[in-house]
Amino acid sequence: MAWIGTLRPARALRIQQAYPLAFFEQHLRHRRGHLLEGPSRAFPEVRFLP
Repeated sequence: MAWIGTLRPARALRIQQAYPLAFFEQHLRHRRGHLLEGPSRAFPEVRFLP
């Protein structure tokens, strides 16, 4: 399966915290950030699907 990887648990947790936080910051607090705009240098493991 191409969807299963070898990400360290702490790294996966950091990603799982960062993206929802960015979403809520953008949509509830109206604070735009760069994380949801596309690939991030901070999280190169994350891929945006069309």
